[in-house]
Amino acid sequence: MTKRTSSAGSPDSSASSRQSARDGALVWAQPFRWSFLCPRYWPVWFFVGLLWLLAYLPHAVRRALAIALAGLYQRAYPKRRRIVERNLEVCFPDHALQERLAWRDAHFQLQAYAVLDLGRLWFRSVDYLKSQTRVSDPDLFARLIRTGGVVLTGHGAGLEWIGHFFTMNMTGSAMYKPFGKNRLLNWLFERGRVRHGARVYPREQGLKPHLRHLRAGQGFFYIADEDLGQGDSVFAPLFGVEKATIPLAGRIAALGKAEIYPALGQLDMASGRYRLLLLPPVKVPAEASTDAAEVINQTLERLIRDDPPQYMWSLKLFKTATSDRADLYAS
Repeated sequence: MTKRTSSAGSPDSSASSRQSARDGALVWAQPFRWSFLCPRYWPVWFFVGLLWLLAYLPHAVRRALAIALAGLYQRAYPKRRRIVERNLEVCFPDHALQERLAWRDAHFQLQAYAVLDLGRLWFRSVDYLKSQTRVSDPDLFARLIRTGGVVLTGHGAGLEWIGHFFTMNMTGSAMYKPFGKNRLLNWLFERGRVRHGARVYPREQGLKPHLRHLRAGQGFFYIADEDLGQGDSVFAPLFGVEKATIPLAGRIAALGKAEIYPALGQLDMASGRYRLLLLPPVKVPAEASTDAAEVINQTLERLIRDDPPQYMWSLKLFKTATSDRADLYAS
């Protein structure tokens, strides 16, 4: 993967926010809308101000606030708490209930801290952010930067942070999914993600732009654990439970002439620092088949088992069920 350039770029699905090329660099073209200053957006701006303040306050303040918010969230949203408990129950049936409940509490604390940490990502310097990040295998990371590749990852607590960290060190691309219907939140998240040089493309554009980056010796940040329904999915076990899986990682790697590097972002609540867990390249069949899906899910399992609370268990991982399986999340 080539080293990151100093320019940044990102498209949006609207015509007013296309990427443009200038001397080989991608230029951000998403406009600031004066309507973002309307009263309806003031709560968002208040939250941004809080994130800015937290970015410069000591870690202990963010940690205490994250623990308090996690407790409040669990009480306010019992349905989400039950989803976490159910996922842990079906994925780790041999672990004691008390251990799973401890993982549940740690999960919510990690996720709350990650949200509060958006301020550091959006406002602190590159040198500072790099100093707060550790790589599990520096030599392997150097190889990835040098040769490029598909970074196969899942929804860990450090997903946003590690995505930024990759673009601080290398040129690469990722798929863009709008953050709800709030235009200001979309603008803020997109601006944050491209400030370090990410190339972000709407999902509707497909794989072509990412294949161009891979063939140029760059990278593609690929989130492989999303459940997109039965359309293009096949079922393969994840922790022994059949999961609807998009089996495209091997095909992407073959077409992009690149290797697949499993990676997961992890957050250390004790220090407020992040760790990039990076594993050696894996071979995934190029055919969009059950075999490919099985390798993908086995790879995700290896990443998750390293520190289970880090994973986003609040997702309905198994919402798309096989015809002979009942809804795992039915209350």
